[in-house]
Amino acid sequence: MEQKPRRLYIFTGKGGVGKTTLSRAFVKYLVEHDHEAVYLTFKNQAMGETSTGSTERMHEGVKEIALDLEESARGYIEKRLNSKMVGGWIVKTPFFRALINMVPGFSYLIYLGKILEMGKENPRLTIVLDAPASGHALTMVESTTNFKQIFESGIVFDDATKMLGRLNDPSYTKIHVVSLPSLMSWQEAQELRTGLRERTPVDVDITVNNCLYPLLEGKFEEVPQGLREKALNEKRLVEEHQSEMQCILPHSLGNDTKSIESDLVGSLSKLI
Repeated sequence: MEQKPRRLYIFTGKGGVGKTTLSRAFVKYLVEHDHEAVYLTFKNQAMGETSTGSTERMHEGVKEIALDLEESARGYIEKRLNSKMVGGWIVKTPFFRALINMVPGFSYLIYLGKILEMGKENPRLTIVLDAPASGHALTMVESTTNFKQIFESGIVFDDATKMLGRLNDPSYTKIHVVSLPSLMSWQEAQELRTGLRERTPVDVDITVNNCLYPLLEGKFEEVPQGLREKALNEKRLVEEHQSEMQCILPHSLGNDTKSIESDLVGSLSKLI
């Protein structure tokens, strides 16, 4: 029997490890298995002078949403104050914009509130978040805890408490740290996983992406030395740490993003 997906999957890791392609491929996997899913990103982490608004599109069968910070903040305040006019005015004030930009994690608190609101509005929806890299992911995960400690009562305290309940629910949220099959990338992924596990009780697993060695198994003597050494180093790393790796994904021979995502889809059942 197929395992039921969680409601929120967070993909994170150092830049360049392929988490965007993997996140999109995972949404495709969910959709192909008759689950309603959306690929989500953040357009910005700070308030700018102008807001271009959130964007939504269907791209190669995948629903993609890029959330805009100012729009998300305005929606949150409008709902809390029950006034569209006042909410629009508040987010335009220099004080509010400076507050969001200066207080660590405030922007993520707003974004996470929007994400959980989306989940509440559609109980069938699985959200796959292509999250900010490493250090930002740590700030995002701990932002609700920080604000719950800062505000000992009131609306922000209540909202942060609700967010913590969802984000720290292992049946609701799962975090995937993406790594490349190199020693440095693996060590960075381990450090990030440790940091995340210190901040949340949900499952935090490492997926090793873009492994070349499975394609060259039994053919190592036929390839150039540099390529052979790379593949053998990958194989040693995987053999030594395989018990700590939830999923090991082979290198794709596709020459465009669509082909690579299609190659990945068939290997993603373990990510559920």
